[in-house]
Amino acid sequence: MRMQKVCIVGDGLTGLTAALALSISGNYHVDLISKKKAGINTIDKRTTAISSSNFNFLSNLILKEDKKNFKPCRQIKLYYDKGEGYENFMNFENNNKNLMYIIENSKLKKGILKNIKKNRKKIRLINSDVKEINEKESYLIVKQKKTFYDLIILCLGNKSGLISQITGNRAIKSKMNEFAFTATINHNLKLDEPRQYFLAEGPLAILPYNKNKFSLIWSLDNKENKIDKLKKLTKFKLSKIFGNKKKINIENPAFFPIHTEIKKKIQKNNILILGESSHSVHPIAGQGFNLTLRDIKKLTTEMEKFSSLGIQIKNSTLLNQLELATKPENLFFGLGINFTHIFFKKLANNLLLKNMVFKDIDKFKNLKKIALNVSDRGIFT
Repeated sequence: MRMQKVCIVGDGLTGLTAALALSISGNYHVDLISKKKAGINTIDKRTTAISSSNFNFLSNLILKEDKKNFKPCRQIKLYYDKGEGYENFMNFENNNKNLMYIIENSKLKKGILKNIKKNRKKIRLINSDVKEINEKESYLIVKQKKTFYDLIILCLGNKSGLISQITGNRAIKSKMNEFAFTATINHNLKLDEPRQYFLAEGPLAILPYNKNKFSLIWSLDNKENKIDKLKKLTKFKLSKIFGNKKKINIENPAFFPIHTEIKKKIQKNNILILGESSHSVHPIAGQGFNLTLRDIKKLTTEMEKFSSLGIQIKNSTLLNQLELATKPENLFFGLGINFTHIFFKKLANNLLLKNMVFKDIDKFKNLKKIALNVSDRGIFT
């Protein structure tokens, strides 16, 4: 069977991961197209929490020396605001096994890009704009040249005209009038495990990735979104949580609007939408990139099946099968995360109800086991 041609547009985490995974998994040549030199935008101060099963998948895509950049975590602690302090109402752990791995986005990108460059026989990096995409004939026009592909994968933002050309405006949306404040926190705390605080202002997540730094993401109502005021509010809240005498410095502050959007259609003819342009979810559970990794795993698995049977992927049932396999998972996950956020938000200012709901909840072992399994492998796996 001839070498099949795949094109991936976009060099964010989704595009880089998909390009490397497909080049390794089968008989495919991959063109990775980006506006700038591929991977040049690796200065990303955010962090990502990778589930255990997704880490196993990523381990096959990065070099051995880059695995040290992942910080393993064996416990996750949940707290709620009692007014006079913070109650640790639930802990997640699994027989001393790693529950997640935290990594800086810039280091993850660099690690994947390094392996892409070692695999240049099957991956070609193209630095250019895409001038036109034709979904009926499966070609792109890049640098005034028309190139045909067996599969085109778009890993772009929601505002891209290429995305709307394929998906239209059909999506399940939920605008929450909230934004997420993110920052890097330098500290002298004895902090080793991820934490989630359910505060009156909104849920605040802490992801430690080395001895003296953690990444913070705080979901807040869209009332005040000026960086200086957000930094002051964050420092005040962290001083209240950890004590005024602790060293806490805030770096790399940023914020972005929060919304849930699950596209009703993620493919058309031989074109597939992957990543945030396919599904955007609330950051409370840290599952955005984990959903994308599960989609990439399913895509590579399905393509390996077609390849083993000698079936060409162009004009096949591949993308229909993938959509049927991934869309229900991502929809239920997105709606479930929304429900969880709304539930805790309703409880935020009712101390009596919070005490009633959270009392002894940590003793429900089966509930915790289900939650761990879903966050690691998904709902239908």
